[in-house]
Amino acid sequence: MLPAQWLNHRGHHETAAVLVLSTGTLSLFSIMWFSDGLRDSSLLGYPVILIGAGQLLRPRHFWMLLTLMLTCVLLLGLGTLNGWRTGLTPGTELDRLTDSLSILLVNGFLIWFLTYDMQNALVRLRAQIARFHASEKNLTYLAQHDGLTRLPNRVLGNALLTDAMRQAAVNGTHVALLFVDLDNFKDVNDSAGHSAGDDFLIQVAQRLRESVRQSDVVCRQGGDEFLIGLTELSSESDIGLVSEQVLQRMQAPFRLRGQEVLASCSIGVAIYPAHGTSFDELLRHADLAMYQAKEAGRNTYRVFSEDIRSSITENLHLISSLRQALLQEEFVLHYQPVLDIRTGKLLGAEALVRWQSPKLGMVAPGLFIALAEKSGLIVDIGEWVLNEACRQMQAWRAMGASTLFVSVNLSPIQMSRGNVETVIATALRTTGLDPAQLELEVTESTLVADTEKFIATLARIQATGIRLAIDDFGTGYSNLSYLQRFPVHKLKIDQSFVRRLLQGEKDVAMVSAIIHLAKSLDLTVTAEGVENEATHKALKGMGCDQGQGYLYARPMPASDFEAYWRQRA
Repeated sequence: MLPAQWLNHRGHHETAAVLVLSTGTLSLFSIMWFSDGLRDSSLLGYPVILIGAGQLLRPRHFWMLLTLMLTCVLLLGLGTLNGWRTGLTPGTELDRLTDSLSILLVNGFLIWFLTYDMQNALVRLRAQIARFHASEKNLTYLAQHDGLTRLPNRVLGNALLTDAMRQAAVNGTHVALLFVDLDNFKDVNDSAGHSAGDDFLIQVAQRLRESVRQSDVVCRQGGDEFLIGLTELSSESDIGLVSEQVLQRMQAPFRLRGQEVLASCSIGVAIYPAHGTSFDELLRHADLAMYQAKEAGRNTYRVFSEDIRSSITENLHLISSLRQALLQEEFVLHYQPVLDIRTGKLLGAEALVRWQSPKLGMVAPGLFIALAEKSGLIVDIGEWVLNEACRQMQAWRAMGASTLFVSVNLSPIQMSRGNVETVIATALRTTGLDPAQLELEVTESTLVADTEKFIATLARIQATGIRLAIDDFGTGYSNLSYLQRFPVHKLKIDQSFVRRLLQGEKDVAMVSAIIHLAKSLDLTVTAEGVENEATHKALKGMGCDQGQGYLYARPMPASDFEAYWRQRA
C-alpha cells in the first residue's frame, strides 16, 4: 500500500491501481494455497477485484489481471489434484462462516464504494448534459436573435417571413416587408456615446414591437436597420396605416441619460406577391424604396414600384458612365463671364463643368453632379475641374489677361475629405497660376456643417492669396456671428432671388438686405441669374457690385470666351 500511495501521489494513478489489485490477487491466492484452495472463502474477493479493475484500469491491464486470476485458480485446482498443495487450515464451520461473512462484508463495502462513485459520476454526467442542452439552447437562441435588442435577427426573420409568405399563398392574402432605417442614429452615437446608442436601439426595438400586432414579425437587420413583416394582410391599404403609426411613434422623444433625444426613420415597403416571391427579393426592393424615402426628405415611407427600380438602374448606369467619362477625358469646362454691374467691365469667369458624352451628347451638370456627389466621384471630377481651370487661366494670363480671375466651385464632399488644401496647392504649383487670379466658391451649407474646422481651412487657403466666395447665399442657414468670422471676400446671391427680384417687394427687400449685409462686412456682392435689363438696373441701384447671367453672356467653351474677352478688351 505504501508504494502504491507514493505512486498515486506522483501522478501514476493507473500504475498504483495495478500494483494494489495485482497484490490483492496474489495475496488471496497465497491464502487459498495454504488453506482450503478453491473451497476457501477468499475466492469471493476475485469478483470484487475484477469490478475495481473494470473501473480503474485500461482494457489491456484489465485482461492481464484477469489472466493472472485465471492462472491462480488453475494452479489451485492443479495443486489440489496433484497433491502439490498440502496446507489445510484447521477450524470449525463457525470459523468458515465468520471468514465468509467477513469477506462478503469487505467485498460488499468495496462494491458499494465503487458503485457510489459510479452513481456520483452519473449524476455529474447528467448535470453536464443538462448544462450542455441549456448551452445548446442558448446558442440556438443567440444564433437566431440579436444580442442587444433580443429581437429575431435576419436569419430567423427570413425563416418567419418565408413561412408567412407560404401561408399567404395558401390563403390568398398579402405579406408586407417594411425596411426601417433610423435617420439620425450616427448623431446620437457621436453626441451621447456608444452606450447611450445601445440604449437608444433597445428603445427603438421596443417601440417597433409595440407598433404592430403580436402575429407580425419585427427583427433587427443590423446596425440601425430593422425589418417589420406584416403578415396575413387582407388589404394593402393597411400597410400605409402601419407605416404612419411607426413614423409617429418614432417621433416621440427618447429618454437617454436623463436627456430627451428626438429621432425619426425612413421606411421602404415591398409587398408579397406583387413585388417579389422570396425574402431576398422583397428585402432588395424594400431597401430601394427606403432610399427613395431618404431622398424625399426622410421621416416618411415609400412603397416600391417599377419606377423606383428604373430610376435606380438608370442612376447606376449613369454612375458607371461617369467613371468611364473620367478615364476617357469626356469632361469639358465652359466659362460664364462675371461683369462689373456699374461699368460693364469684364472681371473674370466662373468655370462650369459639362459632360461631353459620345452617347448622351452635352450633359448639363444638374443631371450628373448630384450622382457624382453621392458616389464620391465628385472628388476626382472636382480635382480635374480645378486643375483644368487653373491651366486655362494661366494660358489666358500669358495672352495678356492678367487682371481676370477664374472662379471654381468646391463640393462639400471635397471640403470634408480633408485634402482640399493639398489639391489646391498642387494645381497652382503645376500650372504656375498666380493665386490672386483664383477664386474658390463654397456653399453656405458647407460652411455651417463643421464651422470651426472649415474656418481654419479657409483661413489657410486665404493666406495663400486665393479669394473665397460663398455661393448660393440665402438658400441655406447661416449663423451671422459665424459669417463674420469666415475669411471670405464675396457673397453670391442665389439666382432664385435675383430672378424674382421684380415680382414683389419681399424679393426686393431680401436682395437688398443681402447686399447691405455684405457691405457692412466689407464683402463684394455678385448677383447670379441676371437675365434682363430691368433686373440689371435694379441691382445697380441697390449697390450690387458684380453680375453674371444670360443678359451678359451664357456659359461658353474656352475658345469662345477667349474671343469674348478679346472683343471686350
